[in-house]
Amino acid sequence: MYELYWHPSSSSYAPMAVLEEIGVSFTLHQVDYDGGETRSPDYLLIQPLGLIPALRFENGGSMFESAAIVLHLCDRHSGAMLAPSPEQAERSAYLQWLFFLTDTLYPSYNRYYHPARYTADSSGAADVKEQARRTMLKQWQVIEGALQRNGPWILGQRFSACDIYLQMITTWHENPAELLGTYPRIRELARGVMARPRCRRAFERHTFESGLESH
Repeated sequence: MYELYWHPSSSSYAPMAVLEEIGVSFTLHQVDYDGGETRSPDYLLIQPLGLIPALRFENGGSMFESAAIVLHLCDRHSGAMLAPSPEQAERSAYLQWLFFLTDTLYPSYNRYYHPARYTADSSGAADVKEQARRTMLKQWQVIEGALQRNGPWILGQRFSACDIYLQMITTWHENPAELLGTYPRIRELARGVMARPRCRRAFERHTFESGLESH
């Protein structure tokens, strides 16, 4: 059995949705973020930066980083078909897009919401935020173009954990409905993820807006 350390409105949604999709037994530990649990010695042994999420295994081991958790779960439970195997041709695209989402698009949102962390001069924070906004829109356009050429999912006809991760990041946009209104292929992908009952169950534990409410 797995134990997922999570908090609403965090990147714990993607690992939670993957746990739901693969159909394994798991428990949820909602971290008391405001109460300081992430700074406690016990939690720092699991996640040394005090961030969310983290995953604990039956043997007492654990891991952190949301994309790493997703990658590990999908490979460990390959029967759920949420990721191509290393022998399949789609594996390279799967890894490409998962890393694009986590290492390229995700950091743009960190810079947008926490600009002061990315400049030694506090007067430059507004410029960091504005550049992050411009950058993320270009990055979303890369995804929209890929879906135009080879949709409806990021791997074409095959649904994967990349689609869950992508849909999660759409909810981080300051106005998710505006984002989905600008990029119709991304909107349809998000709608497809939300149509999956197990993903929806994970989503409803969080406090995101999907952006689909008005579409």
